Amino acid sequence: MKTALVCLIVVAVFGAVPGGADALTDVRVEGKSVSIGARSPTRRTLAFRTQVDPNIVAPFPDPTTGASLRVFVSNVAGQCHAEIALPASFWTPISGNGAQKGWRYRDAAAGAQGVRAITLSPRKSGGRIVVKARGAFPCGLEAMQTGPLHVVLRMGGMRYCAAFGGVVLANEVGRYKAISALAPAACLDGDVTAADLNVLHGIFCPAASVGCRRLDRIDLLRQFLVARGCPDVLALEEVFNAGPPFGDNVAALEAALTNACPTPYTVVYQGANPFDDEMIFSRFPVLVQETLDLLGPLRNVAHVRIDHPVGLLDVYATHLASGSDLAGGTCGVAFSEPCPADCVAAGATTVRDCQAVQVAKHVEATHDVATPALLLGDFNETPGSFVYAQYATRGWTDAYLAGGNPECDVLSGVGCTSGRIDDALTDLENPALNQTERIDYVWVIPPGPGSICSATVEPAGDGDGDGVATRLFADEPNPFAPSCGPSPAAICWSSDHSGVQADVNCD
Repeated sequence: MKTALVCLIVVAVFGAVPGGADALTDVRVEGKSVSIGARSPTRRTLAFRTQVDPNIVAPFPDPTTGASLRVFVSNVAGQCHAEIALPASFWTPISGNGAQKGWRYRDAAAGAQGVRAITLSPRKSGGRIVVKARGAFPCGLEAMQTGPLHVVLRMGGMRYCAAFGGVVLANEVGRYKAISALAPAACLDGDVTAADLNVLHGIFCPAASVGCRRLDRIDLLRQFLVARGCPDVLALEEVFNAGPPFGDNVAALEAALTNACPTPYTVVYQGANPFDDEMIFSRFPVLVQETLDLLGPLRNVAHVRIDHPVGLLDVYATHLASGSDLAGGTCGVAFSEPCPADCVAAGATTVRDCQAVQVAKHVEATHDVATPALLLGDFNETPGSFVYAQYATRGWTDAYLAGGNPECDVLSGVGCTSGRIDDALTDLENPALNQTERIDYVWVIPPGPGSICSATVEPAGDGDGDGVATRLFADEPNPFAPSCGPSPAAICWSSDHSGVQADVNCD
């Protein structure tokens, strides 16, 4: 288990925005002070204000279309995390002109979990934001809070972002206070971004090819990771650590990817299967990690719970059976194992069908938080199959299709994720797509009651400008070299798979 995210965030979120996160404009501002007191459950306080900042200028958005206040340290016990709806009836425009004079929120009864006053108003040299709460404020500060501390005020399509961390005057159980914060480099993440790729272990490639140029392919994967926006989560399949004479790709993947992006990744590799396992990279701390074995001797599903700013985020990664390990074998006959009761009840007839059922049941059994979850991997089955139906009929979202991307065209290879020769360099050194099926997915498990995340898949094209689009991942021949082909030229493809990625918006 990794150390919890050491970030305190106070967010005022103002209503749903038409067009979702595409409409948001971030304004980074300087913070004057923030303090939280929690001496008694009924006498907790919050006070936050910005400096008079030239970036806080009219026209100001209208909060009466919907408003809420979010306070977030992390999702770990003892840290501050609250989301508070702010009724429109308590908002009034200053001097009758909210767009130019600003807005006030006033509730003497503090009925919204202690929130009494919020003011956004202009000054001679800019504008100021003030937030005050006293009463049944949710955060008890049962543990010491650790900085930096982010403050984001959202009104309509605008977010005003501050971040404290340099000057902390008090940080103890029941009390936190910080002052004099420069504007942050960026606002806090408001969505979840993820990518998945079967990296092709290369075990069956000719010895002279060294795993079908494994290190070259891993370096190309690193370049794609950066070019595709450094997603919050990266899941990989066919990660192995088998020892001589096969070797491994664990160390090379970790060395190439951990520090490829500005925020280092936390790496989870449990090594449950030395020949074909999952590896998960996360930009945020990992609180839980586990592996469930599936039917047969080879396959499993890896599960991590991430301390993500949108809430506790469950991520599952798997690689279901292929023909080489009896994927089409009869459930209950192959491997001399009884067909599990859940698989029989679901109508699974093959090993891979049963594994798909087991994955779905495991997600349902372990995803016990309101935040949406992600299921990623190489499922070795196309849309319309029994495997695909296990997730689609549960109301889970195939992110690639939900983003408006085209279904796989077997003739051109467009929209397909697999099909290249995987035991020789024939296709990997050829710029042609050579893909024939879509078998890799990012499934979005919808949020439960109380989640702040709407889990809307962003349409293809990266409308919110965060660099991560809902699309295929490494689906073009090496765009980072003048040309590609047989050595000594650059490798054309990082794998026999193209992978897939998704941007799931919460705003």
